[in-house]
Amino acid sequence: MATIREQVADRLTGGQLTALAETVTDLNNDRFLMQESIAQLEAALYSDEWRRLQAGADMEFTRDGIRQITELSRLMRLKNPVIKRAVEIQRLYVWAQGMTVRAGDERVQDVVDGFLDDERNRATVVGHQARGELEEDLQTDGNLFIRFFPDAISGRVRVAVIDPQQIDEIIANPEDNAEPWFYKRTYFRRELNGNVHAMTEYYPDWRYNPRNKSGVPAGWNVDWATPVMHVAVNRHGLWGIPEHYAGLDWALAYKSFLENLASVWQALARFAWKMNVRGGATGVAAAKAKLGTTLGNAGGETNPPPLAGSTFIGAENAVDLQPFRTGGATMNAEDGRRLFLMAIASSGFPETFFGDVSIGTLATAESLDRPTELKIRDRQSLWADVFRDIIRYALLWAARAPQGPLRGVARVIREPDGGEWAYRLEWPDDMDGAVRVDFPPIVDIDVKEQIEALTTATTLNGFPAAGTLDLKTFTRAAAQVLGFDDVDALIDELFPAEDEQAAEDEQAAGEEERAAVVQAAEALMRELTEVVRGNGHST
Repeated sequence: MATIREQVADRLTGGQLTALAETVTDLNNDRFLMQESIAQLEAALYSDEWRRLQAGADMEFTRDGIRQITELSRLMRLKNPVIKRAVEIQRLYVWAQGMTVRAGDERVQDVVDGFLDDERNRATVVGHQARGELEEDLQTDGNLFIRFFPDAISGRVRVAVIDPQQIDEIIANPEDNAEPWFYKRTYFRRELNGNVHAMTEYYPDWRYNPRNKSGVPAGWNVDWATPVMHVAVNRHGLWGIPEHYAGLDWALAYKSFLENLASVWQALARFAWKMNVRGGATGVAAAKAKLGTTLGNAGGETNPPPLAGSTFIGAENAVDLQPFRTGGATMNAEDGRRLFLMAIASSGFPETFFGDVSIGTLATAESLDRPTELKIRDRQSLWADVFRDIIRYALLWAARAPQGPLRGVARVIREPDGGEWAYRLEWPDDMDGAVRVDFPPIVDIDVKEQIEALTTATTLNGFPAAGTLDLKTFTRAAAQVLGFDDVDALIDELFPAEDEQAAEDEQAAGEEERAAVVQAAEALMRELTEVVRGNGHST
């Protein structure tokens, strides 16, 4: 209770003293609550459950632990319908419509086409089926290792894929653990005669090219001629982790739930009716005889069961026959929905993609929810980067090899970069060496609206000479919207090289004519100026 002095002071201050005291008390209480909450959080960090989780993570994310996760993820991709469906959905959205690789110069395009059309390359990496399988492998393995086989004479480059389970170790730059230098591979090689040899090999990273290649440890069998590209997703350090790792436990839990539910339903299916009779064993025997049947016996039918819709008649208060019901506190398939949602959460796709169309009314053929669309675009951007890097490597060897198709066309620049050599291509001024990797739209588009938009952009609503897009660019864009398989072939057919040269010559002639007119006008102005000066007028 406040003293008289405190009451007087409170009245003189208009009650501010009491409010100030309450504020101080609240601050003290909040500070106490905050300290208590922090103490609880700190205690939780040192709890037995958290320690077990940390210890499990330390063991799981070792190389052996990642191998076990990969094996389980591969098995679930084949056997578990939830994981299999999630993997398949992403593969279809990323690769079902293919991709387009286009170079800015015809000579570069020839090298690109030769690389993409190579039968071995199509079978391992660049073919449609190969790309789809690599997408699935990347989801379930988290790692992809692509090995290059360049021909030092012809410049031809072939690619192959190494099973990630064969890679034992990634050796990084001692000064930068994020920069891989070597990949250690252990595998068994089976000869045609049946002999099996244990092999251990080292491959350099495709970006690592030391100036002194003799500085590797003794005993390392480094194959410098076949570097390796590592693609990793869901990274933990240098290694990728299977993308569905977070959903594996929940997919197994959902599987167990449905198995248990099916077991209960199978057991209940044996009993359709529940009957209570009086009279002890005699009453039970009479009811059994009344309802008995020999339909399930191997022999012929001698006692058929009652027909569907028959009526059972019993004495009052003697026989009670009721359907065997499973209502009330029993298991229901919908009870497992939360397990299902946790299982598919790691895939990033909504329920509608897994068969339950009643959840939403989204027309996924024409639109996607924004997170799903961004997820697929992000994955396509990753693959675009991968294929651009692979093709740039092929172009480098096409210009570097003595008999390469780009030898003497592009200049290979080798520059020292610390203790390494860095290679790059320098193209002539009149040559575009850029390579573009494009994907079709993820969802269906309104073709009419797209064509109208292109027409509006080209003519600016009725002005053919607007000068925004030339006819060739407009035709290429329109062909892509209309879904032509080979747009480049169509453009070559509609715009032959002679027509292009004629157009260029016409443009050059027009520029020369305009330059001549300008020169004549300037000469005339000079003459007029001289005449004006001769008459004593100022200019």
